[in-house]
Amino acid sequence: MATAGWCALGLVALVLLLAVAFLLRIRVLASSVGSFECALRPAGTARLMSGVAAFGDEAITWHRLVSLSPWPRYRMAREVFEINESHPRGADGRVIDVSCTVGGQRLELAMLEDSHSALVAWLESAAPSQPRLF
Repeated sequence: MATAGWCALGLVALVLLLAVAFLLRIRVLASSVGSFECALRPAGTARLMSGVAAFGDEAITWHRLVSLSPWPRYRMAREVFEINESHPRGADGRVIDVSCTVGGQRLELAMLEDSHSALVAWLESAAPSQPRLF
């Protein structure tokens, strides 16, 4: 009987530890500079996956919301990121659906209107590429 009690207590402690790790991960991702809510759907799938994206110097990283992984699921480099079309969704039109191609792979993104404006500005703000001498 005592062994079952310790196992149950250990299981509760493990669940609490995982919950704290999950919430801490979300807090760190959402509070980083340049992060925004962004749902993602790879071509050929039916459902959007909720996530947090963050602008970097040369790439956008996308982390799946329901995960414990500290590493991004997608890394979308600016030099191969291309917006195909964008259109508002819903009655108020505050959410923008963005169809894009990243290195030949088609993706659908859903984000708030302000995040879409930031995405367009980030893409357009790339420094011009210089030819290499060597």
